[in-house]
Amino acid sequence: MRTLIKICGLTRLDDALLAAESGADYLGFIFAEGSPRQLSPEAAKEIVSKLPPEVKKVGVFRDDPLPDIRRIMEFCGLDVVQLHGHETLQTAKVLALEYEVWKALPFTSPAVFSESLKFQAFTQLADSDKRGGDCNWSLARLTARGRRLFLAGGISSDNAAHAVETVCPAGLDICSGVEERPGVKDHRKITDIINRIRTADRIQEEIYEKHAL
Repeated sequence: MRTLIKICGLTRLDDALLAAESGADYLGFIFAEGSPRQLSPEAAKEIVSKLPPEVKKVGVFRDDPLPDIRRIMEFCGLDVVQLHGHETLQTAKVLALEYEVWKALPFTSPAVFSESLKFQAFTQLADSDKRGGDCNWSLARLTARGRRLFLAGGISSDNAAHAVETVCPAGLDICSGVEERPGVKDHRKITDIINRIRTADRIQEEIYEKHAL
């Protein structure tokens, strides 16, 4: 019943350390061109080298050539590849030989189901789309029943507990909801959202145990 937590878009060591100390399971570093949270491989490597080994480090890529992804992953010492563009299933399979692979998909219409089925062997990240469409939690919930799914797109302290209760995802991917500005995290928001998620986990566990009796 424990919801996994990823804090993404990290650019500063103190933010990453605070997230890890507060209980985050995954820390995300964005290498996608044009992102306001884009980090250079050199800067990411410096941060990663100072993080506890038990926290998994995620590299976020968007339509990058496969050799570039592999080079950055190895150089930075990352554990998980998150593909956030139009990457093919073959690219995901090749990367899966070395790393845990996540595939982000726009859960904004039922059309996502065919793409989701294609990547069913990998962790899926239910997100909004680049045109501003909101992530459809109903579609995400249906997918979460049969696959390992992380819910993203506007997760904050205001809706994190509701996300746990209604979608029942494997995890939550949190970025802008804990920021002062892009790439700069608010430490109070990080600790608050993690505490709210853990409280929601305990409530869900109590409900499960009550119905199991």
